Amino acid sequence: MELNKIYNENCLITMGNMPNDLIDFVITSPPYDDIRNYNGYSFEFEKIAKELFRVVKVGAVVIWVVADATVDGSETGTSFRQALYFKEIGFRLHDTMIYYKNNPMPQTGSRYHQHFEYMFAFSKGTPKTFNPITEPTKYKGLANMKNRGQNGSLDYEKVERTQEKKLAMYSFILSAVAFRLKIKLHITILQFSLKS
Repeated sequence: MELNKIYNENCLITMGNMPNDLIDFVITSPPYDDIRNYNGYSFEFEKIAKELFRVVKVGAVVIWVVADATVDGSETGTSFRQALYFKEIGFRLHDTMIYYKNNPMPQTGSRYHQHFEYMFAFSKGTPKTFNPITEPTKYKGLANMKNRGQNGSLDYEKVERTQEKKLAMYSFILSAVAFRLKIKLHITILQFSLKS
């Protein structure tokens, strides 16, 4: 396996040529729910998930961007089944973020427009690196905490809070990888070539 080379092949072949514990970070949006016609090819989710667990290092993070099709008026729930499977094979569900789409596909009927996809952040153990993009909080680190006492009266208390909030938006993820991580990463781009 040669680093810094793009392999245009089925990701199971690519990962099959990798040693254990090689990769620090993966970000991908695989095919889901037969939303598109893949010319008779299928997506081997469980095999791919197991290989990802094998090739990522302890402390690595996998960002898995997926959504659900709507079939007979019901969302399939495939995204959640995938997240639970990742947990079942040993990943931690470290975080769940939303990829907000500025220009989603219009829908008809009695459904809201889907303006988002899920971004599951899985980790193999505790993430080794976390350098969040932040913005100042409204109250600069102080907040009035309301607490209803046993007698029913409201007691206000000023408490110290964080002065920044962490943003979890897809538009920031790639810039975070490029500019905020302070370690050298082995990053791989896995193209999900589908197997017939």
